[in-house]
Amino acid sequence: MDSGETYTRRGLLKTGASVGAAGTVAAATTGSASAQDQYGGFLSDASNFDGETADATGMEEVTVTVGAGNQGLLFDPPAVVVDPGTTINWSWTGAGGAHNVHNTEGDEPLFSSGSAVDTEGVDYSFTFEEGDAGAHPYVCQPHQTLGMKGVIAVGEDNVDGATFPFGQTEESLRLGAIFGGSAVFGVAALLGVAAYRDMFGDEESEY
Repeated sequence: MDSGETYTRRGLLKTGASVGAAGTVAAATTGSASAQDQYGGFLSDASNFDGETADATGMEEVTVTVGAGNQGLLFDPPAVVVDPGTTINWSWTGAGGAHNVHNTEGDEPLFSSGSAVDTEGVDYSFTFEEGDAGAHPYVCQPHQTLGMKGVIAVGEDNVDGATFPFGQTEESLRLGAIFGGSAVFGVAALLGVAAYRDMFGDEESEY
């Protein structure tokens, strides 16, 4: 074969590294694309929502952090699925200014903590009953334009999209996917190098 190109072990390794990097980028961006579609796009501007809902089914009480994130302008987790009869306890960190929890369905909200407060340790609880089945969006009213939003899905049938175990952050899952993808592509690159050595030996060759 007279292609006028030179193939070296170094070139093959660079190619394998490029493929691995591409896989890493793909793994990191998959979730953000799906977030645009879940719950009618309600959480598309919540920076900590990647299209997956925290699964808290089987739990009697669940805590959602109010004022999470580096700037204190997030609910964490932003989306949770629970069974009917579960109590959600929103707990304030005191970060990010004054926050509240306000359901945005209809003229009469199903749940609301009232006026925004900025005190650490404030708690607001609401128990979702059988008649509350559905997906219930809510916001921090002073910061909703900044993406401080959440959804409580009552009943597994009302989850929109995939789930992950409650208590395990989406960030850790995303990092796991990235490293997992890198490992897969890294193995592929090593197999390619081994095959190259079998065919051409250890010296650089020209074709």
